Amino acid sequence: MLVPFHPLGSKAPFYFIHGIAGVMPLGRFLAQSLGPDQPIYAINANNIDQREITVKDMANTYAEEILNTKPRGSIFIGGMCVGGLAALEVARELEKRGQKVGPVIIADPPAVPQGLVPHNQTVDPQNPLVAAQLNEQVRGQLLEFSSLPYNEMPFRHDDEQQVRLATSVGVKALVAFCRYVPEVFTGAAVPILSSRRAAKFFHPQMPWAKILPQKCAAFVLPYDHTDLFQTGRHDFARVLQFVLGEGVTFRSAVDTVVAPQRGKEFIHELD
Repeated sequence: MLVPFHPLGSKAPFYFIHGIAGVMPLGRFLAQSLGPDQPIYAINANNIDQREITVKDMANTYAEEILNTKPRGSIFIGGMCVGGLAALEVARELEKRGQKVGPVIIADPPAVPQGLVPHNQTVDPQNPLVAAQLNEQVRGQLLEFSSLPYNEMPFRHDDEQQVRLATSVGVKALVAFCRYVPEVFTGAAVPILSSRRAAKFFHPQMPWAKILPQKCAAFVLPYDHTDLFQTGRHDFARVLQFVLGEGVTFRSAVDTVVAPQRGKEFIHELD
């Protein structure tokens, strides 16, 4: 579900995809922080139908929603947490359809994507005990997001029917991410990372070294994962604004800069 928080402006539009619970709650805050000339859209998980969905299903649906906004020229795709994996798939799908995409912005993904954990491939989400745990996990996260005044949720937290529906959609998204095995992405990407996750992200034996084999610019902020999008949200927005403004530069750097260690060329740590 695409939400146009600020569709106007002359800059390349930015489409920010939800995390594991199916919502991207920072749309209003980022629209205010990035300035009046930066178009921004939030993408929340869709309740496509009653079947189990996959990350590729998400990517196809979100690509359609993005193209329906009729963007002109290049655009930016980003993903919050594990949504960075969906962002890579959306970028891949859009480029197949002829849409130019700037560097994909990956906002603090897990060091090990859930689909690479063997246990996640065998758990049955239809098992009543598992279903109850997933429901409780997603519902709790959604209500926690709703309690923060700067977040904008795609449902009313005081409407139990809407909360139930949002939880159901969020569980589908969680299961999809837990089943998704990432593919190699050879395009340009810019990770914005918490300091807690950065070391594992860049470790040559960890999955991201294979998922993103190209050299990439990266920014590391001194927070843990949760604080990055809460108390650190202003710093996150500041880095995001810089990346959106310098996207072409980052694409060129990925194409031309040679350095001895993958992923270390442009690591900026902000205090």
